[in-house]
Amino acid sequence: MATERRNGDTTDLRYLEAGNVEHRAGTMEGIRMCTANDEQLGSFVGVLVEPASRRVRYFVVERPSVLRRRRYLLAADTLATLDEKTLRVQAHADDLERFDPRTVQSFSDEDLITTMFAPSAA
Repeated sequence: MATERRNGDTTDLRYLEAGNVEHRAGTMEGIRMCTANDEQLGSFVGVLVEPASRRVRYFVVERPSVLRRRRYLLAADTLATLDEKTLRVQAHADDLERFDPRTVQSFSDEDLITTMFAPSAA
């Protein structure tokens, strides 16, 4: 059974930066995120993955605020389409959940081994 994020529990999740997330035309670095109606959500900066299940659980979005940039999570089960430089999601700014990247470990070589030998995601 997959582990879901509960009350800040990110124990089984790992952060992977956008520059290390590949798609058919390159990496996800520099991709902007917006809603299907072109409402700007922010910049795609990474994902939270669960190595043991080989699944992306959350998109990590960076949005400017008054004094600094803040990061937010958006559930990855949200319907999304990617064109050249924009990830369009069936979500709104209200669906974003505040995220503190210090609460999650970075994806490591050990996580890579776990992912390589984990059973395929269903």
